[in-house]
Amino acid sequence: MKNNSPIIIRGLPVSKGIAIGQCRVLEHGQNIIEKQQIEKKNIPKELRRLEKALKTTLTDLKKIKRNISPSIKKNIGLFLDTHMLLIKDDEFILNIKGKISSKLYSSEWSLYDEYLSIKSSFDDMEDDYIKQRIEDVSHVVKMILKNLHNKKSESKQTFTNMNNYIVVTDDLSPADVLLAHESKCIGLISEFGGRSSHSSILTRSLELPSIVSVKHALSLFKNDDLLIVDGNEGLIIINPDKQCKNHYVQLQAKFIQNKKILSNVLKKENMTLDKEKIEIMANLELPQELKIISKKNIDGIGLFRTEYLYTDRKDFPSESEQYSAYKKIVEKMDGKPVIFRTLDIGSDKEIPENIKTGAIARNPALGLRGIRYSLNNKSIFINQIKAILRSGVFGNVKIMLPMITTFSEIKKAFDVINKAKNELLEKKIKFNKNVEIGIMVEVPSCAILANKFASHVDFFSIGTNDLVQYTLAIDRVDDEVNYLYNPLNSAVLNLIKTVIDAGIKNNIPVALCGEMAGDINYTKLLLGLGLKSFSMHPSAIPEIKNIIINSNLPDLKIAVKKIIDNDDTNEKIQLVQRLNNTHSK
Repeated sequence: MKNNSPIIIRGLPVSKGIAIGQCRVLEHGQNIIEKQQIEKKNIPKELRRLEKALKTTLTDLKKIKRNISPSIKKNIGLFLDTHMLLIKDDEFILNIKGKISSKLYSSEWSLYDEYLSIKSSFDDMEDDYIKQRIEDVSHVVKMILKNLHNKKSESKQTFTNMNNYIVVTDDLSPADVLLAHESKCIGLISEFGGRSSHSSILTRSLELPSIVSVKHALSLFKNDDLLIVDGNEGLIIINPDKQCKNHYVQLQAKFIQNKKILSNVLKKENMTLDKEKIEIMANLELPQELKIISKKNIDGIGLFRTEYLYTDRKDFPSESEQYSAYKKIVEKMDGKPVIFRTLDIGSDKEIPENIKTGAIARNPALGLRGIRYSLNNKSIFINQIKAILRSGVFGNVKIMLPMITTFSEIKKAFDVINKAKNELLEKKIKFNKNVEIGIMVEVPSCAILANKFASHVDFFSIGTNDLVQYTLAIDRVDDEVNYLYNPLNSAVLNLIKTVIDAGIKNNIPVALCGEMAGDINYTKLLLGLGLKSFSMHPSAIPEIKNIIINSNLPDLKIAVKKIIDNDDTNEKIQLVQRLNNTHSK
């Protein structure tokens, strides 16, 4: 039964665009399984049940991948490979079978118990990208459970005939997103999910307006409700009145028109009105995202997060495995720079339980993370360095070290890099001997001494997410204090300017790869601070580039000085708004 009066709901926008259409509610159901045990004589029968369910699930995924449109299959279908690899993972399967044979658990409880074991190692993580990898495990477990119950895949049953419908569900797997797209669904709403999940990345690459983390979605939405999904602002309007609907029809038309205009902007050179060349690069988390940037006309990859190779597994990736992955990325960039950030994991970004080292830090954000973790686990570090160096034969590769706080960390890291080079030389393995080494500037101590750090490295990349957090002494993921997270704080802006000025003085490049780089509210501000290189999520590039090519740097520099010098938060916000509405073409 549909809702009668208009309701406005807010969620987390993960894919831009506006969709207007009728609602279809699809419930997957949660993984709540009762603990059950079997008789010893039934062990063979239970193992056969498990094998059959695993085989059926694998067949389901292969069928979904096979039926994807040829235009997107090559790149987008790779997301399904992650799920198929888990189903074929020897240790994952052996652990489940072991619970059946030794503990006499039912197949359902053995599977769910293994899922809970994996999930426990992810629960305390701070990093969204790594934390949300547990969603992939959850999606696979749900599919296997359905097949254990001899039920047809709910995705196959429900994600059909969705032409011009907006789908509301409790959870979205990559397979769900692909099926929704193939069935001509025009928008997605999910009760759970985050920006960094594979599903959200897929919705962005498929340009399907999507909002996730909508609390109580299944109880709020009803079939045949008329919905407006505003993927730009994260707003959902249920049964809007005529005036509201007409407003969004106009906004939708404007968005589509603006998208066409911005697509033409991408063809232009990254040059300001006063003829200053500005570098525009992309932040990537997964190789599949290369599809998203293929038409963006970017200057390179300013930050490639390598953590994806270390998650959803029971061991560490080998040098050979990493080399193969990095090589493909470098080759696809065809000579444009690819900056690989070394493993940024540890404490708050925990790896699977059976391969972690050290105790859980009392304060994860200040614990064994980033370069500290790598220097504490040199065998892992050296394998990654060798893989990156080897991939450098095929293009313009750079290495970026995260979480640098002291000069000794740089020296120790360089010692490892030199050792990696010597080992490759001894084995007569080809590698790029001239790979540039840079650092992430995301800790106040590093920013303050940027002028001295500049003499030790080839480039800087400012990580504003952590720089703001550490400068203002607040945890950005803590709901009780994250209101204090303010990139416009004068201390933060002064540190950013200090780093940029140090780069200019020492003639080394300075990029900014934090969230600020992809936020249109800060583009002119950063230009006025002297920033010449932006690295951001690919979806943000068209709007940011449009601002850059319509900006005049001398005017911005004068206005930005007033913003830095002002200590009143409200006045500062007004000055930034005024800046964004002026000094453009």
